[in-house]
Amino acid sequence: MIEIIIYGIIWCFAIYGILVMIQEIVRNSTYKKIEENVKLIVTVKNVEDGIENYIRELSFGRNFYNNLVIIDLDSEDETMCILKELEKENINLKILNKKEGEIYLNNQIK
Repeated sequence: MIEIIIYGIIWCFAIYGILVMIQEIVRNSTYKKIEENVKLIVTVKNVEDGIENYIRELSFGRNFYNNLVIIDLDSEDETMCILKELEKENINLKILNKKEGEIYLNNQIK
C-alpha cells in the first residue's frame, strides 16, 4: 500500500515537472518574440552623474541593449560624452541628439 502511495507521489512530481518545463518553453519563445518588437526610449538632459549607472542597472541581466534608444535633449554637461563612451564599450545603444530623436520618434509612430 505504501509503495502505491510513493509511486503516486513520484508520478505527480514527474507530471508537474513536465508541465512546468512546457510552460517555460512557451514563455521563453513568446518573450523573445515580444522582446524583438519592444523599444525602450529614454530621454535625458544634464544627468552626467547617474546616467552610466542607470543604463547599466537597467540592462543588468536583460537584453535591453539591443532595444534601448537614448535621446539627449541638448544636455549642457558631459551626458553625451558618457553615452558615447558606453557605445564604445560595445554596448549596442542607439544614441540620438534632440533633432535625430524627433525624426526617429516620428518614423516609429507612423
